[in-house]
Amino acid sequence: MDPNQAIWEYGDYRAFLKAEIEHWKLTRKQFSLRWFADRAGFSSHSFVGLVISGKRNLGPDGVEKIGRIFKMKGPSMEYFRTLVRHNQAETPQEREETLEAMKKARGARDAKRLGREHWKYYDRWETPIVRELATWTEGSDATQIGNMFVPPLKTERIRDSIELLQSIGLLRREGDNWVTDDAVLSAIDVPGQVLREARTQFLLRSIEAAERLPPTDRHASWAILSASRKTLDEVFRLLDEARQNCLAEAVADPDVDGVYVVSLQAFPVAKIPRESRRRSL
Repeated sequence: MDPNQAIWEYGDYRAFLKAEIEHWKLTRKQFSLRWFADRAGFSSHSFVGLVISGKRNLGPDGVEKIGRIFKMKGPSMEYFRTLVRHNQAETPQEREETLEAMKKARGARDAKRLGREHWKYYDRWETPIVRELATWTEGSDATQIGNMFVPPLKTERIRDSIELLQSIGLLRREGDNWVTDDAVLSAIDVPGQVLREARTQFLLRSIEAAERLPPTDRHASWAILSASRKTLDEVFRLLDEARQNCLAEAVADPDVDGVYVVSLQAFPVAKIPRESRRRSL
């Protein structure tokens, strides 16, 4: 049982923790609550049992310890953090806020994983955007969709994208409208080279947007950081969390009026040799 998958089935973190520990008891001969507490980093060997029984709560540090021992990461870990906050909420407002966050996280997670037959989806930058525009407009045709682009694209290019989307099962016609069976697509199984080429195309679009659009219609922010590898890993985690949060907000948005490219990046521009490093004061 993978905790990263199992956590999404729970609305009570104590029930999740109990189920995972029961699974460990069956699959690890050396398992005991004392062994688990030691491995997780809890000073009290009885603490986990008290949490499961509802006699103690998990604090932020305890949440991170449980997440580490279960090797939880990304959206699954964030959902676990929110679930703990929701179950331990002391006010109706916090319960409502955390419940909404959990709903958004689940919506963003229900993504269709793209296979080899879908790789062409990334061949041309406009194809993903055509898919979004087609499904969010009523009775639109290739010419109308092309005119929605900023700046407009030729009808022939839009028609090619629509035909491709239909052929790989990512867009279909129902009456006068285009529909999709999956709100979110996952590129987790798509080769890196395919995605690198797609990212390059969107980076070129971002350069064009910076030159063409006023600041009120775009966002660009950046920072120069001097950091250790440990801090950089945390930055990567925060960026991925921000991407997931953006996706969750979009999935839950019922009043769409445009299609946007959201890009979050961090990359090295210089390395400091160990012998040249200054110690922090």
